[in-house]
Amino acid sequence: MIELAGYFSITLIISLLSVPLVRTFARRYHVVAHENHRTVHEGEIPKLGGGAIFFAFVAGMAALLIIDPELVSRFHFELLSLLIGTTVLFLIGALDDKMDLSCSIKLTIELLVAGLAVSMGWRVETILLPGAVELNLGVMSYFISILWMVGVANAFNMVDGLDGLAGGIAVAVSFVSLSIAALFGNQLAPVIAVLVMGSVIGFLRYNINPASIFMGDSGSLSLGFVLACITLNSASLAPGKTAFLIPLLLLGLPITDTTLAVVRRVRRGIHPFHADREHIHHRLVRLGLSHAGAAMFMVAICLLLGVMAFLLAHGMYTDSFFMQNSNMTDTLGAW
Repeated sequence: MIELAGYFSITLIISLLSVPLVRTFARRYHVVAHENHRTVHEGEIPKLGGGAIFFAFVAGMAALLIIDPELVSRFHFELLSLLIGTTVLFLIGALDDKMDLSCSIKLTIELLVAGLAVSMGWRVETILLPGAVELNLGVMSYFISILWMVGVANAFNMVDGLDGLAGGIAVAVSFVSLSIAALFGNQLAPVIAVLVMGSVIGFLRYNINPASIFMGDSGSLSLGFVLACITLNSASLAPGKTAFLIPLLLLGLPITDTTLAVVRRVRRGIHPFHADREHIHHRLVRLGLSHAGAAMFMVAICLLLGVMAFLLAHGMYTDSFFMQNSNMTDTLGAW
């Protein structure tokens, strides 16, 4: 617990100190969000806030290497792929913040990053369902895991439409993931979740309405990728065995919003990634909520889904515990 508090403090402080520097850099090189018919902000707001989150997260990873080399050694493949993936998506997102890269380029890189992460341990091989039911995925494990990571990264990118919204969701999902991972006895997810929370909370100091900086694609894509990994790992009752309903609940709001957006755009004959003002947060604002109110409402929904995910996790953990005890009793009886 003391180590987790230390990781949180390191990332929080570095994030708080980094945002003003990143904001100045973004203004100097004109990496800003312009006001247009699709946005809800006024004027030009610096982007690249993901840089502060990224720098703090990497500093936390470095601290992890120094403080707990044993954990790093045990999960070196997962941590290396997480660091590489986060770095690549941060860089491609930063380029997109500046020059608007094509969707095909971004999607190709996301698939490569997800493929690397999946090949190095971030995957679901068996889906656990309530009642101790197991569904072995076989070769489909790689396809589903890659789809999960790419889908979550883009879902998180799409939900980043109001001040404090994406950051608030990231903190909520990370906190509940930490709790579920602790329940299941997973050692890696709690540390990564704490690094994310510290990095994002420091950024939120400047991103709460009215925001003086946005996280941009540099933040949303890399953050979405990390959350996809955390939620998979936290919901693992055993290596490769994941209670997949749990991450689906944890990220249910961004996934639902993105699914509705893709269906809506395809039905209208436009590109699935063509931005519009029909997301859930846009509709809440049109219903009369303030920008801050709509963001808080959506974060509250995520927390509610998180509570449901934790209750589901507790029930599945209890089922697993009794199943193990029952098998042990049967074995002893046979002897």
